Amino acid sequence: MQEVKKQSIRIITLLIKHLFKQIQSILSLVCLLSLPLLVIIVLGWFVMPFTYVYLKEVIAFGFLTAIFSSIFLFFKSEKLRKWYLLFSVILLSVLAVIKLSFYINYGVKISSSILFVIFETNRSEASDFLSNYFNVKIIGLILFFIALVGFSVVFLKQKKLKNLQFSFPIKALGLVSILIALFFIFTRFNNENLLYTTITSYEDYTIAKANLKAALAKENTKTITVTNTLNIPQTYVVVIGESTSSWHMQLYGYDRETNPKLKAIEKELVVFDSVITPNVHTIVALEKILTLADYNAPKLKDNASIVQLANNAGFETFWISNQKPVGLHESIPTLIGNAAKNKNFVTTEHSAYNIYDEALLPYLKKALDDKAKKKMIFLHLIGNHSAYKRRYPEQFNKFKNNKKNTKANNIDALESINFYDNATLYNDYIIREVIEAVRAKNTNSFVLYLSDHGDEVFDTISLVGHNEFHATRPMYEVPFIVWFSKAYKSSNKDLFTIKGLKNRPYMLDDFFHSFSDLSRINFEGFNPEKSIFNKRFKKKERLIKKGINYDKR
Repeated sequence: MQEVKKQSIRIITLLIKHLFKQIQSILSLVCLLSLPLLVIIVLGWFVMPFTYVYLKEVIAFGFLTAIFSSIFLFFKSEKLRKWYLLFSVILLSVLAVIKLSFYINYGVKISSSILFVIFETNRSEASDFLSNYFNVKIIGLILFFIALVGFSVVFLKQKKLKNLQFSFPIKALGLVSILIALFFIFTRFNNENLLYTTITSYEDYTIAKANLKAALAKENTKTITVTNTLNIPQTYVVVIGESTSSWHMQLYGYDRETNPKLKAIEKELVVFDSVITPNVHTIVALEKILTLADYNAPKLKDNASIVQLANNAGFETFWISNQKPVGLHESIPTLIGNAAKNKNFVTTEHSAYNIYDEALLPYLKKALDDKAKKKMIFLHLIGNHSAYKRRYPEQFNKFKNNKKNTKANNIDALESINFYDNATLYNDYIIREVIEAVRAKNTNSFVLYLSDHGDEVFDTISLVGHNEFHATRPMYEVPFIVWFSKAYKSSNKDLFTIKGLKNRPYMLDDFFHSFSDLSRINFEGFNPEKSIFNKRFKKKERLIKKGINYDKR
């Protein structure tokens, strides 16, 4: 009996020693795979904005590292093991670089809305983005991870993995680790897992694109029934800006002369001073601004656009754009624009890489000369899209001095403000040229200018660009300006008797109804309470993000 006990103890001791030896072998390899995680733990503490954000990111990346480490246990070939470990280190390093670089540059994680923007990005936009994205910090981060991968290659060349065997308990433990990690990734940390977020976001994106294409790409739609429209000569122009914030416009009280052309005719303009965009990214913003979708119903099954509304009302429609029509596939604004009877995507018709918005003016004048009785013209500008310094010709390079009283903390930041203001100055010139071209036709007309969203340019925080996480006022508050011809004013006198018209708080997810009202197109479902131009307009809660009241935050 005593001998049996001794034998049992000996066997258990040997098993424990064997397991411990295996665990020691595993630990060195786990440490290798954990190097990207270690960088996130250290660097993340300094670049991630809040402790809870930092903890969630670290835990989520830890679970991902655990999955890759556990999968290694099931490889038998030494060659496959080494290739797998190298692949894992490279992939985890790439994910760590992307994650950390967004925090370094923007102070936010990569979200679904950011990924939607990436999916829509074309080659030239990607080039502009990357030229702004890479700085000394990001290049240093990339070089560090390249060195880390180089260290991994040297380590794996010297490491012998041929005789490394793993027992059933170790493999079982690895399998349990994988299942636990997957459970938490899918249930608690899915927004922090870049692989998961990218895959699910792309699925959502393709579904949304398919639904939009089915609903919005046709010239006419059965979703809208026009009940009444004027049968007189009409020429209406809607100018859709890009990334232009009212915070940097002289017309809205900015302390630089960024709107000298429009300021000269200010008495002819209605400058609405409390208009916000529903989102701070072009895709989701224009999807609500230009269609029936709104905050409460962002993904309508039976959707329609203002282009289709104009078509149904008998207008000759024109879509003239200075934005490339193709991202990974057709972009969402392109789908909306393709419903127009006449389409010009200027960037595809010119060989030049950088095309200024003035290239749209000859196409506008051609559309204005069209013999159609009723014309609706949409101009989609490149506006203040980054990189700002590429958005204006040299003669508009006016602002060069360092601006005071900003959140800028270095020379590059101060330059960004100057670039943005110069782009706004050029945009002022473009809008005035559009107004004068329409004025010359001396017909019943209006020119309406709005922007899809604004940009934060060191106004309220130390940041340049736009994202839903920070959601600052300059990102949301956009210009909304209308010029009316004398003929339009005389035939629509009721509009100009409304008190406090330009001070109405408005969110552009209801723009469909304002556009309809201004164009004198009545349709089934028109709601006068949603039109900023209507006497029956009703102020509503302006909800952004996940139910935040914009006016009370």
